[in-house]
Amino acid sequence: MGGGTTEIHNDDSPLATGTHAGVDSSTTLRVRGADFKSCGVTEDLYIENETQSTASLVATVTEDEITTDDDISWDNGDTYNIYKTGTKGSFISSIWTDLSRGWKTDPKEMRLGWRHKDIDLDRNGERIFGPGQPE
Repeated sequence: MGGGTTEIHNDDSPLATGTHAGVDSSTTLRVRGADFKSCGVTEDLYIENETQSTASLVATVTEDEITTDDDISWDNGDTYNIYKTGTKGSFISSIWTDLSRGWKTDPKEMRLGWRHKDIDLDRNGERIFGPGQPE
């Protein structure tokens, strides 16, 4: 008997966000010390210029600079967001979790949403603590 709940992970929060520190009307996003490559930014990730409401995919990436497939423009102070996939808001993964602690659990191992071997012992009013322990 199953139960539990499904936890769904979508690409709706940025992997990296910040502010362009280069010159106006640049087709290269520049942020000194951003460590784009070290932080996991790779080619073909979705990137948006939130200030100008434009978006593209990362074409090239170094530690401090990014270019895009569509050469989107950056002005000093523009806010950028880089996502984990090539499509903002796309499905990444899902897992089943039990209702007791939110642990990842196979639905076949649950009874009424609880892990079979992790059932709440005091839910029927039974005393489970020993002397001197909480009531």
